Order: sequence, then C-alpha cells, then structure tokens
Amino acid sequence: MNLFQLSVAHRNSAHAVFDPAYSVFQSAPGTVNPEGWLYPHAEYECFLLRQMRKACERLKLKVGYPGTFHTPVSSVHFRRVMEPGPFSLRVNGTLSASFNGGELIAERQENDRFFFELNTPGILLLHVCVNAVESMLPTILPDPISGWEASIDGEHYEAACPGGNPFGDRFPVLRLNPAEYAPGRYDAGCELLSRVRIFSRRKPVFGFGESKFELENTDPVLSEQTLELNEIRSGVWETPDPLAFRYLRAEAENPVRVECDAEFTPVRYTGAFASDPELSRIWMSSAYTLRLCMRHFLIDGIKRDRLPWAGDLALSLLANAYSFADPEPVRKTLTVLGRAGIRKTHVNGIVDYSLWLLIAHDLYQRYFSDPAFLKRQYAEITDMVLVLLEQAGNGFLPCRDYPADWLFVDWVRSQHAPEREWSNAEKQTTLQIHFFWALNSAAALADRMNDPLLAGRCRNKAEQLKQELLNRAFDPAAGLFRANTDNPSCGFYRHANYYAVLSGLITGQEAQAVMRRLCSPTLPPVGTPYQEALEILAMIRTGCHDAALATIRRIWGGMLKLGATTFFEAYDESLTGNSIYAFYNRPYGLSLCHAWSAGPAALLPILLFGCEPASDGWRTFRVAPSPLLRDGDAATVPTPLGEIRLWMENGQLHQEIPAGAVRID
Repeated sequence: MNLFQLSVAHRNSAHAVFDPAYSVFQSAPGTVNPEGWLYPHAEYECFLLRQMRKACERLKLKVGYPGTFHTPVSSVHFRRVMEPGPFSLRVNGTLSASFNGGELIAERQENDRFFFELNTPGILLLHVCVNAVESMLPTILPDPISGWEASIDGEHYEAACPGGNPFGDRFPVLRLNPAEYAPGRYDAGCELLSRVRIFSRRKPVFGFGESKFELENTDPVLSEQTLELNEIRSGVWETPDPLAFRYLRAEAENPVRVECDAEFTPVRYTGAFASDPELSRIWMSSAYTLRLCMRHFLIDGIKRDRLPWAGDLALSLLANAYSFADPEPVRKTLTVLGRAGIRKTHVNGIVDYSLWLLIAHDLYQRYFSDPAFLKRQYAEITDMVLVLLEQAGNGFLPCRDYPADWLFVDWVRSQHAPEREWSNAEKQTTLQIHFFWALNSAAALADRMNDPLLAGRCRNKAEQLKQELLNRAFDPAAGLFRANTDNPSCGFYRHANYYAVLSGLITGQEAQAVMRRLCSPTLPPVGTPYQEALEILAMIRTGCHDAALATIRRIWGGMLKLGATTFFEAYDESLTGNSIYAFYNRPYGLSLCHAWSAGPAALLPILLFGCEPASDGWRTFRVAPSPLLRDGDAATVPTPLGEIRLWMENGQLHQEIPAGAVRID
C-alpha cells in the first residue's frame, strides 16, 4: 500500500495523528511472532493474567481484583497420532513419553530440545511437569505443531491451543526522548506506558504523572504507582516496570538525560474517521486510548488496574472493531474471564459483568465472525447461562448471588442521598433489563451452535422478563422505567431506560419517546464515559443525532480542552482545578487513560454514517447516513473482508465495499 492507496478518511484525518507508533501500512512498532508453543485451552491466557497480577503487586497499584480465576496447572498431557520417522520438540519442564503404550526414551540436546526416532505409526503420549512454585508453564514446541491434543487430567483431551513464550512475552518498544519544558520537568507529548531511564551521576529526585498535578507528588503513600528507581549500571537509573504517564520529573545537581522505552502492542490503524478538527481529534484520541489498553488482553486502564474486566470489554470491543479490528486481544479476554465459570462467583465478582460477558461473546461474533472460537467456548457459555437461569428461577435475577458479589452498573450518586453511591434497590430494573439483553445474546449464540433447546429456554425467560418489566417497571405517566419495580420512591435513573432501548425491550415509537425524555437534563447524569457511550448509542438508534453529537463534543471535547491525549475513567464538567484528578477519595486516583472511555472510536462512524454489521463478520451491513453529514466527512471501517470506505463529496455519499460484503439498507 502507498500513500495514494490510503482511504479518504486516512488522508483527511492525518492532521489529527499524534501516536508516536502510528502506522497504516503495517503493524508497528516491530512484530510479535509467537513460536507456536502448545497449551491446553485457556492455560496460556490464565498464565498471562497471573503475570499481570504479579506486576500490579510489584508496581504497588491500588487495585482490587474480585472474582474467581483459574490457576494455571503445573502438569499437562499431550498426544498425537505419529508416522514413522524422526521427530523433535522443545519442552518447557520435565518430560516423560510413551509410544503405543511403551516407555519412550528421547535424546536430549541443547535448548531443551528432544529427538525421537519412531519406527512404526502409533500414538505418542507426552507428560510435561514444572515446579508449581515457579512462574512458568508446562508446554511443548513440536515440529510439526498441527494435530496435537492436550489435557490437564490425562483423560479428557481437546485440540491443543497455540500460545506465546512460557516465560511470558514482552512487547516491542519505541525509544522516545521527552522534551524538557522546565528545569527537571519533561513532557512526552502524549500518554505513554513506558519504562523510564535517567542518566545521572547521582540518584535523581524522580516523579511522574498523567497530569502536571500528579507529576509533583513525591509521597509514595499517595502515589498510584511505585516511585522506585534502580541503578542498573553506574550513573543509569531505570524504573523496574513500565509506568503510565505523560509528564516526568528528574532533578539532580548534575545535568541529566531522560529517555523512555514506550511499549506498544503492534497494530496498524486499519480504521479511520475524519470530520471537523474536534471530531477528528476525538476519534484519534479514542483510538489511541484503546491502543494503549490493548495488551495481551483489553485492559481497563494503564495507570491503576492494568487488568481485564468484562464490562470494560463490551465497550472496548466495539472501539477495537472500528479502529484496529484486531480479534486476538478480544479472544484472549473472553477466554480468561470465562475460564473459571460463575458457579463460585460472578465474572470479576460483579453480577452485571457476567451479563456483559455473554453480550460481548455475541458482539464478537457479529463484528469478527469466529465460529471456531465460539465452538471452543460454548461449553463454558452454556454453563454460565444455566447458572443464571437457575439463580433467577421463576423471577428476577438476584442482585447478589454470592456473599462477595457486587452489582456495579456505573459510578453514580443516589438521588436521595448524594453522599453515597446508588443502592442495589435503585439498580434493580437496570439489572433485569440487562439480564433480558444477555438472554437474547445467549439465544443468538445458541442459534449459531444449532442448539434450539438452550435458545428456546433463553427466549422464554426473556419474554417473561419483558412482560414483568413492562407491567411493573414502566411508568406511563412519566414515560420512563422506574429504578425499582416494587418501590416507586427509588425514582428514575437514566440507565434502565437506555438499556431498554439497546436491549430491544422497547422499539419504534416507544423507544424514541423514552430517549427524547432522556435528552432533557431532568434526570441525574450517568457517572462515566463508559455508560455515556451506551446512552449515546441509544440516542443514535432512536434518531436523536443532534443530542448524540452534542454529548460527544461536551464530554470528550471537554476532556480535550483540558489537554487530554487519552480519555478519562470519569469526567465531571462541574469540577475545576486539581479536583478533576481525584477519584476513590485519592488525589491522583482518576485514570486518565481508560479503555471504557474509547467509545467515540465506534460511535462517530455509527453516528454520521450508520455503518454497522447486519450479519456476522460484516457479510451484510447497513449504512444509514445522518443528516449531520457534511462534505469532507469520511470513515474507513475495517472488517474481516476488507475495508468499507465511506466519504461525502459534493453533497453525495461515496462508497467502496470489499468483495464478499453486501450493503442491504
């Protein structure tokens, strides 16, 4: 691809690019090529999560990570039907082997490589063990890598899954030199996740921050990440792990030099969006926010949590689909979050996050079309659905199924007690509508797997919920859903109402009427850009384009006016000064790079062009041009089939559609 092959959207948005690792032509920076190590299903993903949780401890991140997660095993079995001849493989761990039931002795050479000579066809069985205390995985790197099965217990085998290095994969880095804007103060120009290296004869006074306010903190107790510096060689000081920051402070008596090794997952910007300067920058900053949070998994934020959450995934999955269209971090996130099931606790220990995981599975198939992955995950999905149906019985889904569970939804203050978060009673209707949504997603997954029994159970329960909610939660006088079906004093919140639109609980004129009411400021606002993105999507679905665009400019444009290059975990327009950066009752607690705030990467192409898949993998798709479209507006939407290119020129909508995709509107 050369410059002249770039889409109109890529060309027209070039002025908004600031990502130091930006690339349209190829994945950058560098590449990561897994060698083809083999694992049982989900073992590599669970190992990566364990490594990430250990890194959180090293960095002294102030994050709690509730829920039940599978612990990687220390013993794995592999088998394969073999043909006569020589065979070799690398092994991580202690190996024992048998062939056609008899012990097989292998010749071991350097780099943990084993050589076999097989004289007859037969079944090769391998057993690989590691010390359970060590941070590594039992695995093999065979030649050939195809045809292998893996098992944890030695009895139940399934196809082995390829994965990365059993000691963990490191990300490519880009060497950057931040600019000194004041004595000892440096600006990287944008948010980074990076190791810092300081060249100084003596240990410098070190600080860093996502904001200049956070930069000046020197109190380890208040710091959101460790302030530790190690002298790796004489006169060279380095952070032990990558830090999230834009600004650096390195003060010393002698002159210092500062450099950053910024980590990036290799991707290319297959998607693009161009409009006026503000909207183009909002899209680019949304994509960059997501890009920094695309690690092995789609994580929530790079400063505090650095871990995968199912609610965050539902939004970041959409942003990914319109900017990078990279299925791998989505697959890994769905895999690791679903591995432990929900028979002990809900996903992430949060009731509504179990529901989000089912919805995310459905969205993943719609945007990426990966039937092989669905087949592999379907047993876990089925078990999750059955648990939810059991918990609900003939009524509503309980808001607290296990002692440690949490019903989250959003960070919102109670209307009746502004000093506290809203209560579970005030979230009741939202939870049940969310359950209705998840049941329909589960039914769609079952349809894909030709499982009419489970699909029927889900739809029957969803229909029961629909009737109960319409009869008991909807207030005809207010034209809105009440927060609680049995307690009118709980009042009204926005969430239940736009969930009703997005889930399909209400459609047509009823949905439009509800959203018109939400477009007025009579109800308290949502708490986060995460939920605001969902409300905007409901506005778009019901034709409230002006309100949707105004909200994007107000929230995300407001963050840009504060100098943001990535988007915040929460944004309160009423806050000023340093109070903007406080969260969780901590002065620097707010994450300024949060994937759940990357929604405009998807919202803007949907708002202006109405471009969405109508069937899995974009084989059919819709375009519904908005009255807001103007000459110069352009979007490039990446799909598994290629790029959908849309642009306005001389008052006409132009399009280029990849082979295999059909526009049906």
